[in-house]
Amino acid sequence: MRLLGFPLLLAACSSDPAPAPAATDTGVADAAEVAVDTNPGGTVCSSARDTAIGPLDKVSAGVVKVISDEMGVKTIYVDASAGGFADAKNNPYTYLNLATGAKVDITDKAAFTSLEWDLALKRAAVHTNSGDAGLGTGGAAFLTGTFESVTTVDPATLKPEKWFNDECVPFLDATGTIETTFKGWYTYEGATMKVTPKPGVYAVRGAAGALFKVQITSYSATETGGTGTASAHYLLKVAALK
Repeated sequence: MRLLGFPLLLAACSSDPAPAPAATDTGVADAAEVAVDTNPGGTVCSSARDTAIGPLDKVSAGVVKVISDEMGVKTIYVDASAGGFADAKNNPYTYLNLATGAKVDITDKAAFTSLEWDLALKRAAVHTNSGDAGLGTGGAAFLTGTFESVTTVDPATLKPEKWFNDECVPFLDATGTIETTFKGWYTYEGATMKVTPKPGVYAVRGAAGALFKVQITSYSATETGGTGTASAHYLLKVAALK
């Protein structure tokens, strides 16, 4: 039996419903279809990973822009719309370097073995450069509190991306979406098809070990930091952590 992804579950509701991680654009393989193999990109489940996220050999066209940088706090706009809900499976992730706030022009396939990026975003999917996602030493953990109140984090609490069990069967949430360290970052209102970031902050370890705090403040931002109507246009607040 093949599991259906979030976009397929919601397709009947709207031509552009609440976005879902790219993992669901191509479906998820059954356990019997997944082979355990060795791959230099940070996981022994490379076949399962390719089935789950459908990595593309092209660079995202999404714009990344630092809107402000004040006293070490960057506000960053990230277009992770991936061509829209219907065409997301044909467009790659947008990769971000958290220290500079800059886009990393890299393909999905090259990202598996790159240490240049810290965070990958595509529609509602967000993950770090770690574990099953890449060679980095990254990871993340959700913290309650305000952006200003979070000043430090215990690195031991930051978990790497673990998308599969020992048999390379993916961990899925209730929608059939593969679970990342950013799982559950938003609430979805079915009546309005609106995605709203949950209050709180993510502590993130970058690919090379630097620590950051990241708050998703908007999912429908404009390039100038205002509120737009298109989904998967993020506004992030980012600062270093001790």
